[in-house]
Amino acid sequence: MTPEDTVSGWSVGLVLFGICLTLPTLYTGAITAEQLGFVDAAKAIALASAILALISIPAAIVGTQTRLSSYLIIEFVFGNKGAVYVNTLLALALLGWFAVTAGFFGQTLAIALEEMWELSPPTWSLTLISSALILITTLFGFKAIDRLALLAVPLLICFLAYVSKLAMTDVSWPALLSIRGANPDYFYTAVSTVVGSLIVGVVLMPDLSRYARTTGDCLFASLLGNGLGNFFSMLMGVLPAMITGLLDPMAYMIALGLTGSAFIILVFATWTTNSVNLYSTTLAVAVVRTKTPEWQLMLASGVIGTGLAMFGITEHFIEFLEWLGVIVPPVAGIYLVDYFLLGQRRFSTELRASLPNYDRAAMAAWVIGTMVSAIVFVTELSLSNVPSLDALVVTAPIYLFCRKRWPSVLNRSLSAL
Repeated sequence: MTPEDTVSGWSVGLVLFGICLTLPTLYTGAITAEQLGFVDAAKAIALASAILALISIPAAIVGTQTRLSSYLIIEFVFGNKGAVYVNTLLALALLGWFAVTAGFFGQTLAIALEEMWELSPPTWSLTLISSALILITTLFGFKAIDRLALLAVPLLICFLAYVSKLAMTDVSWPALLSIRGANPDYFYTAVSTVVGSLIVGVVLMPDLSRYARTTGDCLFASLLGNGLGNFFSMLMGVLPAMITGLLDPMAYMIALGLTGSAFIILVFATWTTNSVNLYSTTLAVAVVRTKTPEWQLMLASGVIGTGLAMFGITEHFIEFLEWLGVIVPPVAGIYLVDYFLLGQRRFSTELRASLPNYDRAAMAAWVIGTMVSAIVFVTELSLSNVPSLDALVVTAPIYLFCRKRWPSVLNRSLSAL
């Protein structure tokens, strides 16, 4: 990669900001507000956004300093064949995210058609049709969709800000702040779900940050995107949901008299966003299925994801986010410890050719760390009350112990030069 290929932290941060602006994000904010009320919801979202930003900073630095994708970094850490298992997990997580977005998209279309034209087709049929169209446009015109996604970001930011301003027209801030949620004990669950909503993107942060010019750009991009971007997106789902008492973004926008504009903008934004989700899923699967043509992988991913959406994955949305926050962070914990604490910072074509099939220490730490994190989550024996942080804290010492037990067969430290 040449210096001409790199971009500013502002550019990377805006891309990350756009990733936060999705239907599932608005739903998460609305559900959090329903359970906690405005003040505690804002606190939970702020804490989760800070956690995401802080975790993404070192992950971003790894990408900037190595100029490698997350999938290649994982291969160096886990071994040629070991990386297949890790990347399969990440591909499944991305596939689940495509399915969740497709499910919410079908629900949004059902509400809009009922309101605008008094049509009531089954939600599953709308999910099927919309996902099929997204699949077709992604297969044959992803570059155009990707450019449209950049246009959708500022449009959606302005529109969501307007929706929140409109919702506040007849409501005073003291009245809003006085609203209490249905379940004050939901606070740490809310933090966990908000973290889970972006944790896969944080683990895959090197995919974007490798284009950042400097370490300072990594810091700025992480704070702007995963910090401020996530906080803004969630909060834009909190305000109108609390005031109208409706969780679905299309429903509360209709209640505010924005039926036509909401329909156009939400369809446009979700279409482009889920097209990018599908493409990201395809790239992740392609790392595992290297000999299968990309279009076949995209077709299979689209069909499976649509099937999951039609069979009601959105009904398990909160559980999905919570489990993402448990099983994905150990991957980041291992490659961050490997890079920053163990100093394994050499990544070259020559070294890649000498990589073992499996790095026993990394694989053992991943399996044990994930199992321990899952047990801690299920039994509620939390160290920090935030499962994602628990997973990182638990996995790091496990990996250090495993590395001492099984020293690396390939020393990638700079001192070995």
